[in-house]
Amino acid sequence: MGKKHVSPYTRAQAVALYHSGMKVSKIAEQLPISRKCIMNAIERYEKHGEFSDLKRSGRPKKLSARDERHLKRLVKGENRLSAAKITSDLNSSLPKPVTRRTVCNYLTKLGFEYKVKLKKQWLSKKHRERRIAWCRQYVHWTIDDWRKVIFSDESTFYVLKRKNQSNTGDGGKIGIWGGISGHGITLLKIFNENMNGTLYCDVLKHELKQSMSMLPNKSEIIFQQDLAPWHTSNIVQNTIKRMKLNVLNWAPKSPDLNPIEMLWSILDKKLASKPIYSKLTLQDRLQQEWKNIDKDLCIKLIESMPERIQSCLKAKGGHFL
Repeated sequence: MGKKHVSPYTRAQAVALYHSGMKVSKIAEQLPISRKCIMNAIERYEKHGEFSDLKRSGRPKKLSARDERHLKRLVKGENRLSAAKITSDLNSSLPKPVTRRTVCNYLTKLGFEYKVKLKKQWLSKKHRERRIAWCRQYVHWTIDDWRKVIFSDESTFYVLKRKNQSNTGDGGKIGIWGGISGHGITLLKIFNENMNGTLYCDVLKHELKQSMSMLPNKSEIIFQQDLAPWHTSNIVQNTIKRMKLNVLNWAPKSPDLNPIEMLWSILDKKLASKPIYSKLTLQDRLQQEWKNIDKDLCIKLIESMPERIQSCLKAKGGHFL
């Protein structure tokens, strides 16, 4: 059983009765509270002149104000560092090292936001020029224009014990295809084999076609895909022509320009909340998390396109994420 709370008023009564000459045992019977509580109340009043609980200091901080300022300096600047690297740099100046989780908590308190950094592909001069040309071609598009685009992509998720990212269970993997637009998510395609032209044609003819049939103004819908080999294969190009899809011209090696890339990071973070030990569990969780994606999140990602284009131009065609 927990301790019974004694109000400041009751403590004051106990002290007053004690000073009037009443014995502690009699006070305990009259109020009624324990003799220990009465003695504590008398001691607190004589030492501090208070009947209320004293202010507690709480758990001591891991970082001083000076350490916090040093932490802020470590994360400022154009180059983003991982939490592990920031923790390592910070611990080099501390007498007692702190954990990565502590650093993440302090960064959140200081107003910094955690984001998964996309892997950068190598860009040649020609790649940069084509990225700049693409941005200039679409720099005048409005938010309403971008809302008509279905941004699509494939991603792979692995069976991992998500807390420490170590392989467990059957060690399998699952591939998914999905898309987002200003109207929300498309249907999700889950596959176990490696993606190829034949499988991608099946995605276009089923998941994409059904998703587009549920959208208003279908004739205005534009479909986006990157330049993966199976996207540009002859069998896929012929399928696109037969389906009469209006396909958005795309720049090479440009995952940072595709807003759906951030969605894969968000999905992975949600999956990390619970351990996953089998492909079947991973498949169920992916379907569940995909259905739970909010339309407002899709719109927010789509509406980032003008900012992405400006960032790419500012980076002179280089990666900006």
